[in-house]
Amino acid sequence: MRLGETIRASLTGDDNPWRPLSLDTFFTEGWREPWAGGPAGQSGLTPRHGWLGAFEGVFYRLWLVNGSYMNGVPSTNGGDGSGYSGGIAAFLPLSRRLELYINAPLASPNGSLGATSERRTEFGDVQVAASFLLSETEATTQLFTLGVTLPTGQAETGGGLTTIFPRYSFWTNPGGAWVVRGGTGVNIPVNESAASSTFNGDIAVGRYFRPHDVLFGDLVFYANCNIITPIDNSGGPTYVGAGPGMRFQITGDWYFLNYWEAQVSGEKPFNYQTQIAIVKAW
Repeated sequence: MRLGETIRASLTGDDNPWRPLSLDTFFTEGWREPWAGGPAGQSGLTPRHGWLGAFEGVFYRLWLVNGSYMNGVPSTNGGDGSGYSGGIAAFLPLSRRLELYINAPLASPNGSLGATSERRTEFGDVQVAASFLLSETEATTQLFTLGVTLPTGQAETGGGLTTIFPRYSFWTNPGGAWVVRGGTGVNIPVNESAASSTFNGDIAVGRYFRPHDVLFGDLVFYANCNIITPIDNSGGPTYVGAGPGMRFQITGDWYFLNYWEAQVSGEKPFNYQTQIAIVKAW
């Protein structure tokens, strides 16, 4: 296909044929083929879905709105120690090998800051990333992502950062209705800020319990663990957070997602956090 036809079919086509792609042919295959959603694992029991809190691992074609609540956030001037945020994100495949990701935090608060003790809520730092499909079979997908955080937020709510975040992620169906996913990467600030360069790691294991076209279709429960540790001389603590999550079909191509995470190691930036999202695939 021509480039424009490939992009258009990737974003709008609903019958694009899927086939495996290998790492050996990364530079020669898939770039002019329209995106096609991978099969639901080796036995058709594990759809290639996104899970909150976990690394991507696969290409999606969807948009979502999300919100989160953090309990026990350090606050100043009499804040209540809680934090709320919300945003919208989109995953836009442009071909079998390339996908664009955009995340816009529409509300990014941070406890109670400032001389007036009033809670501040600002627009956050936008993230833009390109993901490249390294390989894909019925059982496994591997991605490399290169992203950048843009300083569109405010320092008072933890924004105003410019960072780059290359990372590797994977999704695999080892058998039955089980999925294992995760990855590794780094987050490197490139503007003057107090942020540290960090190594980020993630691993998640889950099982699907329901088929697609039933009540609570594609129901999955999973356990996830995130690790963030400084790799510069900042001397900051290592964060280890873990918790459960779930996802199920609301109706059609609409889905509900939820994830809870508590810190199990390091200096606590909060007691626990929970995230919810409504996803629309197309």
